[in-house]
Formats: sequence, C-alpha cells, structure tokens
Amino acid sequence: MRGRNWRFVLAASAAAALAVSASAQIVYSAGFENPPFNTGSIIGQDGWVAGSSSGSSQSIINSFARTGSQSLFWDNSSTLNSFYSVRHAFDGQAGAITPTTPLEISSWIYVDSTSGADRLYGVYAVNSGTGTLGSTALGITISGVGAVRAGKTWASTYSAAPLYTNTQLVGNWVKVLLSYDGTNGGAAVYDSGENLLWSTTFTAVALANANGGGVGSWNVNLGSDYNTTAARLGKGYHDDFLVRVVPEPASIVLAGLALLALRRR
Repeated sequence: MRGRNWRFVLAASAAAALAVSASAQIVYSAGFENPPFNTGSIIGQDGWVAGSSSGSSQSIINSFARTGSQSLFWDNSSTLNSFYSVRHAFDGQAGAITPTTPLEISSWIYVDSTSGADRLYGVYAVNSGTGTLGSTALGITISGVGAVRAGKTWASTYSAAPLYTNTQLVGNWVKVLLSYDGTNGGAAVYDSGENLLWSTTFTAVALANANGGGVGSWNVNLGSDYNTTAARLGKGYHDDFLVRVVPEPASIVLAGLALLALRRR
C-alpha cells in the first residue's frame, strides 16, 4: 500500500475513533446544562430520581461548572450534613460489556477547599434499578483532604482506609472513573488535564444486570457522604457525567479500512 494510503488509514482510523467515542457507544451523558436541566433540584429531570436520604442537599446551579454554565451542586455546609444521593436507572447492555469493550462510568468532581476531612463526594454503581448508596456494587469517593476510597460495597467508599491521597484533588476539577468488564471492575482518578493519577482493580464485581437484557435494571447514584462526624461539613459538585461502553480497538481500525476502501473506488 502506498504511503499516502497508509496516512489516510491512520487519519481515517483516528477520525473513526473520535466518532465512535463521541456517540455510538454512549449509554447516557449529562453536562447538566439547559436544556434539559433547569436550575433547582435535579429530581424529576431527565430520569433522575431521589436516592439516599430523599436526595436532599443537591441542586442544579448556573454559577459554577467545569464546562458550560451548569453543574450538580451539593451543599453540605450546614444542617444537611449526612449522606445523600440521586440516581438514574439504565437498561442492561445485553452482553455488549466484555474485557475488550468494558463499561465506563465517569464524572468530574470538584471538592470545595472549605470541605472538612470527613466530607465525601462520589459515584456509585448499583446492580438494581432502584438501589441507593447501601446497595453499592462499585463505587468511588473523594474526601475534603483528597483521600480516595473505592470498592465493591458502600462501606468501602466511606469507612475503609483511603487507597490514595492527593491534596490536589481538592479545589480542582478531577475525573473519577469506574469500569466493569462483565466480571471484574476498576476505579481510577484523573487530574484536570485527564492524566491518570491513580487506579486499582477489583475481582468479581456484582454488576451483572448492567450486562443483561433488563429495562431499567441497574443504576448509578451521584452522591455526598461522610466518614465520621468530626469534620463532615463541605461543598462539592458533579459535572460532565458519562456512561458508555468502550468501543473495541479492532472495530476502530476496521472503520478506518472501510473509509480507505471507499476512497479507492
């Protein structure tokens, strides 16, 4: 194959990768912008319902965001200082989740620098359409001092020893990511430039409904929690929430080759 054709394949493959990543495999995404989100409680908007503790302390605001102008804000700086969540149910992916095409659940989180060491903000995957924080199958949290907890139970996200600590996770937008390959799972944290800071893996994650054929059979909670009551006041934000099945690398290359074939006609 001539050099220019190889260059075209590479360019086409890159374009195909971007296209697949951007749309084809997305299960759900939310930047919490208007439309469809109005300011105020997220409950009742775009499929979001109350989770733990009636979903109190949260609201869509238009004064601070990672992208756009709106984000999901948690105000736990006063009396609403317990644990809270909102949740969104999703259909099973009918076997599409595999080790080469894993499920990824990600959200950008901003932990305000005024938050206490015991205040936590996180993302939690649940193996039912209605489960709340207590039913966590895979979750991750960041504390007011940048301590990361993650695991296969709710307790692992709030009372277990931190798995990683970085003070730069506070006062900056950072991305947390949960992954599931149909059997096992993982958790990761990225800095504001999407550079990987930390990751870990877990065996035998109980999230089978995400890969089944059920309707509204599993869900994700976004929430605020605490470790102990000593320093549990705080504020936090979620933005740019994404649930997707990662496309298989081979399919991206094939898409590029298909574009080449069209070009040669």
